[in-house]
Amino acid sequence: MSIIKFTVAEFTADPGSATPVSAPIGTPISNVRVRSVLAQDGKTKTGLWECTPGRWRRQVTQAEFCHFLEGDCTFTPDEGEPVEIRAGDVLFFPANTKGVWEIRSQARKIYVVFE
Repeated sequence: MSIIKFTVAEFTADPGSATPVSAPIGTPISNVRVRSVLAQDGKTKTGLWECTPGRWRRQVTQAEFCHFLEGDCTFTPDEGEPVEIRAGDVLFFPANTKGVWEIRSQARKIYVVFE
């Protein structure tokens, strides 16, 4: 597999129009914008994710590594204690991590999802 290099401008470019999260809980319903790139192996995806305030169930089943660039939120795993997340935090979600996101202020992260 070849190395993939991004400039900051390419990576943080406008990720397109926002769409509602797929498993909202209550109101407001969060809207997300995603810009992603699938690696040549066809299994690894990296990108930029943005989300407005709201609550929903996490839908990603793959392992994920991410770095939050902005925002204030909580992730409460189905089995575990809530994790408070703020700009600058780096997280790893093992495969099949299920739980509830609560976004309190606009969140933005760079992520890598692994098959």
